[in-house]
This record gives sequence, C-alpha cells and structure tokens, in this order.
Amino acid sequence: MDKPVITIKIGGKMATNQELLSDFITDVGRLSKTAHFVIIHGGGKEVSAFSEKLLGAPPVFKDGIRMTTPEEMEIVEMVLAGKINKGLVRLFQAHGIKACGISGADGGVFTGKSIGEPESQRTGEITDVKTGLIDTLLEKGYTPLVSSTTMDNTGAALNINADQAALALAAALSSRALIFLSDIPGVMKNNEVIPVLTVESAQQEIKNGTVSGGMIPKVTSSIHALDAGVKKIIIGEYDREGSLVDLLDGREGTAITH
Repeated sequence: MDKPVITIKIGGKMATNQELLSDFITDVGRLSKTAHFVIIHGGGKEVSAFSEKLLGAPPVFKDGIRMTTPEEMEIVEMVLAGKINKGLVRLFQAHGIKACGISGADGGVFTGKSIGEPESQRTGEITDVKTGLIDTLLEKGYTPLVSSTTMDNTGAALNINADQAALALAAALSSRALIFLSDIPGVMKNNEVIPVLTVESAQQEIKNGTVSGGMIPKVTSSIHALDAGVKKIIIGEYDREGSLVDLLDGREGTAITH
C-alpha cells in the first residue's frame, strides 16, 4: 500500500447530519493526499425508528449491542446497506471524492456467525475478514464506505455491531489509526473528557460504571484493536470542519493506549 490506512467508524448524528457529513468529507479529502481512508458507518437511531414504526415494538439492546430478530434484520439491512450507505456514497461523490459503498457481504469482506440460536438471533460476531476488495478499491483511488451488515456461512443475513466491524477491518488492514466518532467528545468522567486511557484504566472504568451503554463496545473494541496491532485509537466527536485533524493530533477526544 502506497499510503497508510486510517479506519474511521461514524455513527449517531453524523450518519444522517448532512452539514456535519459535508465538513467531515471535506476533511477526508484534504487528508487523502497522505493517507487512505476506510469508513465504517452505523445508523442505529434510524434503524430503531423504522423498526418501531414497521414492527410496532422497541428494539432490544444488551451491553449496547442490538439483539436483532429475523424480522428486524430485514429493516437493518434495508436502512444500513441501502438508505444510509448509498446516501453517503452520493455525498462523497458530490464532494469530488471517488467512493464505493459496500456491505460486509460484498467480496466476503467479513462473514460471521449468530451469537445465539441462528433461527432467532441475527446479531452476529465476525469469524473471518478478507481485505481483497478493500485493497483493490484503495489501490484504484476509491474510498470504501462499509455498512456492518453481512452474512453467515449459509448466506443468511447477519447484523454485526459497527464498532466490532471497525475493529476487525482496522486490524486486518494494519491501520495506522482507528477512530470511533460518536455523539460525545470522548470518554467522560465527572463531565470532562478523559484525554488518555490505558488498557488497565479503561477496564476499571467499565467495571465502576464510568463507561456504560453504547460506549462499552467502543472501549472494548479499542482494547482489542490495540492487541491486534492497530497503532492508535481515538474516541471522540466530529462537530466541525477541522475536527478530524484535531482528533488525529491528540488535541481532542480520548486516546486509548497500552
């Protein structure tokens, strides 16, 4: 690879806020001269809204991860791999950045298995990652935009937590940095951002409840990413043009290190 890879997971309001996304894409375009970018997106709030409207029942979460029924899986794939993914592709292209929207199933980028009974639980965990398609896209100058829906080894649809998908791809791509962008400016304690967490202090903050809910998979994914060889991990918020540089340079967000 001619340039280092930076893997970024975007979620929360960023996945649907056109103004923030436009600023973010501008930053990516500027930094693309010196790095390749791979973007993994979520969109859980929009999935939940569609799910409640179409299925008439609220989604179920465990430790911040959606427990996906077969009926909800259809909605997850429609919203993430369809509506949100292609909306991102259009926006990147409109900003002059060559982009290709894919899901985990495309090219076998990642496959998985159900974390429960396969017939009743379509939330999965990743069992295999293949970077061939992403490598080809990067070599041809495309920015891959990846949704976290994929398949198991029977071909059935599977929903992977987007943080876990980002971890797996960042490790497989030997990324220079893995950035988790969320709706808060970092890991918070007493209403202030914790600038640096070691693996030990991160585990302690999970145990004492400082890290909770949807932040748990972000922090645990970060710890695993360090163990897998990702060089730098940042959790933070993208709230304006220029935020990406500040996060990469350590002026914003929480850095998790060994």
